[in-house]
Amino acid sequence: MSSEEKGSLIAAVFAGTAVSAFIGMIGLALGPLTDVIAGIVAGYIAKGSMGRGALAGFLSGMLGGLLLGIAIAMLLPFLHIYFSKYLGPLAPFLNLLPLIPILLSIKGAVFSAIGGILGYLIYRYFRGHRA
Repeated sequence: MSSEEKGSLIAAVFAGTAVSAFIGMIGLALGPLTDVIAGIVAGYIAKGSMGRGALAGFLSGMLGGLLLGIAIAMLLPFLHIYFSKYLGPLAPFLNLLPLIPILLSIKGAVFSAIGGILGYLIYRYFRGHRA
């Protein structure tokens, strides 16, 4: 497969994440379908192979949860100041808080990987009919 037939994996991941964020921002309650749509976009842009489409979808599904986990980790010192007195002996468990969005994004990543495979198949279908 030549390099002209491969799309940028990084662009595909960011495009899938942006589509997912946009659908969430406009308030469409599509549930897992949002992740599949984002994966389709990522898989279509990634091109290359079915595995590459699935990887682009999976990474785009994980990126949102990872960024949210990093943001919570950055806010953790402030959360400790305000919530430690209310939580008492459970306060050390606040350190586990950044893991929650990362673990919950695994579901979205699986649906996005399925969408990435679909996106690659859509790319192959339209590319085959152009000739």
